[in-house]
Amino acid sequence: MKKAVLLTAAATAALLFGGTTTLAHAKTYTQHGNALANYNVNKYKTVKNKNLFVKRYTFQQSYTNIFQTSPTSISSTKGKKVTFKSNVFLPVTYNRSADWGNPQSEVLSKDGNTLYELITTSSQSTEGWIVRYNLGALRSQFGISTSHMDALRRATYDHSVNKMTSTDKAIMKYVKIGPKFNTGHGQSLAMNPKNGQLWFIGAPVKVHSNVQQVSTSTLKPTKKINFMLKSTVTMGSNLTFDKKGNAYFFTYSNGGWAPKGAVKIYKGKINQKSVKFHLIMQGLRYRPGTKPQSIAYNVKRNRLYFVSDSSISSVPVSKLGHLKASQVEGTNLSGKREFEGIQFTKNGAGYLMTNKGAELMKTTNNKF
Repeated sequence: MKKAVLLTAAATAALLFGGTTTLAHAKTYTQHGNALANYNVNKYKTVKNKNLFVKRYTFQQSYTNIFQTSPTSISSTKGKKVTFKSNVFLPVTYNRSADWGNPQSEVLSKDGNTLYELITTSSQSTEGWIVRYNLGALRSQFGISTSHMDALRRATYDHSVNKMTSTDKAIMKYVKIGPKFNTGHGQSLAMNPKNGQLWFIGAPVKVHSNVQQVSTSTLKPTKKINFMLKSTVTMGSNLTFDKKGNAYFFTYSNGGWAPKGAVKIYKGKINQKSVKFHLIMQGLRYRPGTKPQSIAYNVKRNRLYFVSDSSISSVPVSKLGHLKASQVEGTNLSGKREFEGIQFTKNGAGYLMTNKGAELMKTTNNKF
């Protein structure tokens, strides 16, 4: 493990990031040396998976009335068959019009009853907050996934116009809104199922990066670990953990010793004061889409998922490094929505977070 030095948040911020107020009360550690293990680029290979690349497109909205009361769906057009159907219409407005309109990532509890949603102030902002929803109570008491699918959006909208009803107030008791903080891109909120810790990747500055732990109760950062993978490698903007507590992120190759557009997969550990990662020496020859949006883990199938807009690829964790093309699954989907992330419950139900407007869409079976 690399040596780590405990500094004050202010001192570390001034040293690496030119000053920030992100972690006024959080412990900050700075790791020395490379966090990425050495590797021989000549030994790197890719598996020739089926090319289901989806080019960047103009995002489409899903609604004619933001207060939807019936679900919509998106389905596979190529590759592995799957259909996602609206399950929870997430809030869009809380204090002013569309101020909750930029969701970036989601974390769903194993039972599917608690959702953490990271929202940024705008699509290009690195400031935002986390909202925690008690979906179990909201579903059972207010029918947000069945008989009153508009209830959650109406409650937050009524707050914005200062016309909250008693039902609105009752609903909002099951919605906790965290404070604003520096989120980085915000795509990387993830929970380690082995210890229940919530983490995200901060914005990289040149080759320096950081991971930050967030309190599941206060919804604000409590710890920050500064590190550098290596001088030629920048951290990706996505993060997930498997059942053993291993951390993963992925990036797209810009060319050179790896084919341009190949998916590079990194595996490692986020420890108490330091991190360590290594490059999986076999990637995917073809990426799912133009922009990497999210990475996820499905404990039921023990697979990693690489999410881009309207295109998702997945691989078995047990075969990482020696994948066969037939083991790589890929799916293209209809709808031209913006895909923000996907999460899986312990029984394999997939919950895709899409935008315009923000919602959770659930798989119609548990085999994806």
